[in-house]
Amino acid sequence: MRKIIEVVYENGVFRPLEKVNLKEKTKLKITISEIEKKEVVESYRGVLGKADTEELREFEEEAQIQW
Repeated sequence: MRKIIEVVYENGVFRPLEKVNLKEKTKLKITISEIEKKEVVESYRGVLGKADTEELREFEEEAQIQW
């Protein structure tokens, strides 16, 4: 099985940012790759064209928190 998911590293553990369908204690091999700012911007592509001013402010705040 090969799947790419986003995780956050907190308090010494990697926490998935989406639901994963794994049994407890499943062992995995992981590859670590930081998310580039460009990738964050790309994730909003398509959404921004439909966003109102308030939504754009929320996106900006989220980006500031992450970076």
